[in-house]
Amino acid sequence: MKPSILLLLFIILLSQPSVAQTKAKVTDVDFHLEDRYLVVNYNLAGSAPKEEMTIELRFITESNETIIPKTISGDVGTKVFGDGTKAMLWDIVVDQPVLSGNLKATVTITSSKILYSGSSNAFLSVLFPGWGGYHVDNNKTYSVLTTISSLGLIAYGMTQKSQANKYYAEYKASTNPAEMDALYSKANSAQNKYYITTRTGAGIWALNVIYVAFKGAKNKKVANSYYSANPYDGLRLNYANNGLQLGYHLTF
Repeated sequence: MKPSILLLLFIILLSQPSVAQTKAKVTDVDFHLEDRYLVVNYNLAGSAPKEEMTIELRFITESNETIIPKTISGDVGTKVFGDGTKAMLWDIVVDQPVLSGNLKATVTITSSKILYSGSSNAFLSVLFPGWGGYHVDNNKTYSVLTTISSLGLIAYGMTQKSQANKYYAEYKASTNPAEMDALYSKANSAQNKYYITTRTGAGIWALNVIYVAFKGAKNKKVANSYYSANPYDGLRLNYANNGLQLGYHLTF
């Protein structure tokens, strides 16, 4: 294969999207002068929930020179942007750029990642029932119910344990057979309630730890799948039959 053709193929390959390329798109870039600011408007669409992106602004001059704004605010930098109409404000009074002729504004997504809450949050639920769930679930209802039911049952069980000890102490101090039978029955009933409620509360606590671990793992899988959908589609250069072959891979 001729060197010039090989170089062209490598240029084509290098221009292919990377595996971690976001699906979000920047469109409708426009700008205008407003007081001391050069206001750049653009539209962002296709971003994933909790997708943190780094968005940068550059201007291209007629002579193909690049101007990178320094004093800039608004929808720029690294954060969770979400879809919709965005705006950046470039303070040209502070930066004092040399602007002449026609300019072209380019808004680029340079990096992206999903801020998922993973299975490590299960440790938070070990420390406090439902705590990890507040991080891995968008709907906090399950976590609230877990916290209330688990701690409520355990707290009630401890009050029953206190009652059981009280009745048993009175039973041991009593000399009246009828009274002793009644106190022993009360102590036994309170003790059973203590066992049932505290173990039920502990069971809910333990199930929450397991749930958070699985939910966190699912969150990670969903985040990874956002980027890994058909990551190998496109032009590929392979070595076969003692030579380089150019092919196109498409996943169905």
